[in-house]
Amino acid sequence: MARCSLDLTHPKFRIIGAAAEADVQAGLNELRTKLARDHRLSHFVPHPMKKYLAYQNRIWKWDFAPHGDASSTRKGWRLYAYVPDPKAPEPIPAVAFLCYDKSETPTGDHVKYLAGVLKEFLGQTIREEVRDERFRRQTDVDGKIISVCLTCFEAIFSEDYDEAEIAESTHECLGSPA
Repeated sequence: MARCSLDLTHPKFRIIGAAAEADVQAGLNELRTKLARDHRLSHFVPHPMKKYLAYQNRIWKWDFAPHGDASSTRKGWRLYAYVPDPKAPEPIPAVAFLCYDKSETPTGDHVKYLAGVLKEFLGQTIREEVRDERFRRQTDVDGKIISVCLTCFEAIFSEDYDEAEIAESTHECLGSPA
């Protein structure tokens, strides 16, 4: 596995447990530092998501201890993070979405619970960009982008999406064909 860049600042990140917030945050910061150096130092485990194949290999979990936790055996807290692209270049970005004291572990179907929390987390964080559809795009067999103006039906050929965005934004539409 690879080094990881763990984001602990997302506004929808949920922490469940009775430890002091400062102690939990200190433990999470220590974990983030370990992940940035080497994931093996942090007891990383990918969480299996049977029945939820869209989340398979995208839910990563770590056990950690809040600052001042004196347990000499198992760490008492668990953190779950969403990894949009597990094959991304290092450090792999991960966004924390759930953290809890293991004594607060949800009962029942744990995988179903995690999928629900993650679905809510992603649903609240994804912002849909609504834009006026002036063009319809297609990709040809060579990977080039073909943008067709929906008003004048002129075709614009581009090498990539950035170039297509520029070409569409500078297109001088002649209006609908007569």
